[in-house]
Amino acid sequence: MSLSQNVPNAGAPAFGPAPVSGATPATRKKEFSPERMAKFHDYAEEYPNKRSALMMTLRLAEEEFGSVTDEGIEIVAELCNMPVAHVLGMVTFYTHYKRPFHGKHRFMVCATLMCALEGNTDAALDQIQAKLGIGPGEKTADGLFSCEKVECLADCDKPPVVQKDNEHFCSMRGAVLDKYIASLLNKEGKVESDYAGKPAVAMDTRVPTIPAHFNFTGESETGARKTENKDPYWQAGQGDLTTKVPAPLATPLTVPVADGVNGGRKPSSNGHKKGGH
Repeated sequence: MSLSQNVPNAGAPAFGPAPVSGATPATRKKEFSPERMAKFHDYAEEYPNKRSALMMTLRLAEEEFGSVTDEGIEIVAELCNMPVAHVLGMVTFYTHYKRPFHGKHRFMVCATLMCALEGNTDAALDQIQAKLGIGPGEKTADGLFSCEKVECLADCDKPPVVQKDNEHFCSMRGAVLDKYIASLLNKEGKVESDYAGKPAVAMDTRVPTIPAHFNFTGESETGARKTENKDPYWQAGQGDLTTKVPAPLATPLTVPVADGVNGGRKPSSNGHKKGGH
């Protein structure tokens, strides 16, 4: 499955992120591992319906694939009995979900007022930049680390607040932050010189549309098919349409126009006449 920007029937997106999953229909996974499927069924039993378990099921997709991938979104949609578009809307609204464009280790630095005061946010960002060579919206070329400014992380009295993946830290600047970054580098078998001063890669975080294979040749000209019953293997013309393309709008060039003098109607372009009121 590939997520594309706005152009449903093009061979490649006109703009926006390239497809993030190379899985073909034949190789794409259809469900989670047995362990995570068992977790899903546990979650589903706790909620009034499977749709209510969506957010927890997306966490299972993170665990399964390392981030919420296109493949994971389709599995979640199937498990929770909802359209792919609805799942994608949840993932892109709640930015804490890890996406394929993020680094393996994702630094999120609070940039809201209480952390930003006295330069706390900038201090944390400057340290990350000095150690890893990345600023907000960037990741290292090897994909190991990425950095973002985020909104309030709910520990306003202990700035700056930083999250790294699912770890939450307060007062994260100076020697404490330096030591933590050093521990991550050591864990990955890296040193500062591998990153400091090296070019970073900009993350493309723009919101994609639903998967391209949920659209079909001719769809944009004839209407949109129902999201719930789309089959990626349908041929052009198959499937019910939820909308119809309207006829061209009527304009003064295509409909009778009031005379203005006699209060009647001028003849229309097809020769018919309309009488006055």
